[in-house]
Amino acid sequence: MDSLLIGTSGYDYPEWKGVFYPETLKRADFLSYYATRFNALELNNTFYNMPDSQRLLSFYERSEGKVSFSVKANRILTHEIPSTWKNCAEEFKTALRAVQEKDVLSAVLFQFPQSFHYIPENRIYLAELIKEFEGFPVVVEFRHEEWIKPSVMDGLEKRGASIAFCDMPALKHLPKQEAASPFIGPIGYVRLHGRNAAAWYSDSPNGSSRYTYDYSQEELEQFVPVVNHGRRAGKKVQVFFNNHPKGSGALNAEKLKELL
Repeated sequence: MDSLLIGTSGYDYPEWKGVFYPETLKRADFLSYYATRFNALELNNTFYNMPDSQRLLSFYERSEGKVSFSVKANRILTHEIPSTWKNCAEEFKTALRAVQEKDVLSAVLFQFPQSFHYIPENRIYLAELIKEFEGFPVVVEFRHEEWIKPSVMDGLEKRGASIAFCDMPALKHLPKQEAASPFIGPIGYVRLHGRNAAAWYSDSPNGSSRYTYDYSQEELEQFVPVVNHGRRAGKKVQVFFNNHPKGSGALNAEKLKELL
């Protein structure tokens, strides 16, 4: 696995044609083309639909083994959490092993919603969840600032889990990027959501409008020392752009590659 992985959150966006993908490129060939430009991909459709081994292997095959994958955990494990969540975890782990055995599983991303508060039952659940995924490259993303405290960072570190360092709008209760190091655990995971404060709490389908944002070169330059510090610290640095509308994420990712 490369020491520096850069890519986008998702790739199957028809609106990227003419912006990132060639106009004449067939949708079935998006991933193979993507693999010529980036070495990493954050799979986010696994959040909405529980993947199986065959599905994850198809990503590996279509990318010809050139891409490492961060797989976003299904919402059952982060947002809906039934009493039978361990059964869902087993199903998810079975699917993950298909790409883990190919040595292209760079991370398993558990993104918790803002409603996931720092309370005893949630702290216990998180500890049990991380234990359940022992042996996998676990990354946790919090959407509430309550979790950004030394005791939580120490707990993640001791369990071999990493925290996602996210760039988001400066809104009440959202974690501030300066409030936590991106280098908790073995992975330096950087996730750029954009800074579209006005649309962050919009009710658009899947909340996609909140990610409508195009980083300027000056803003991208702010992440160069962050990435380089992680590399010098010996972390497996992974950078993913989630500002996918209008193809901005792909273009921003390519620009950051140039800057690095």
